[in-house]
Amino acid sequence: MATLRYIHQLMNERRMVQLSDGRVGKVVRVDTLFPGNATTVSVWTASNSPGVAKVSLSDIVGEVSKQSA
Repeated sequence: MATLRYIHQLMNERRMVQLSDGRVGKVVRVDTLFPGNATTVSVWTASNSPGVAKVSLSDIVGEVSKQSA
């Protein structure tokens, strides 16, 4: 599971991330609602149907390695 700080770093450096369902994309926005501390991450995906996927912070597996991209 990725931390909020790590997700912000990936977004700022425009790195690709892997989602738990296998999709790959770039983080474009991070929203955290207080006081519940629920985080929604918007990821621009380029799979079969490109678009923005809004996922939970726990749905992000991690960074895509440069060798597999």
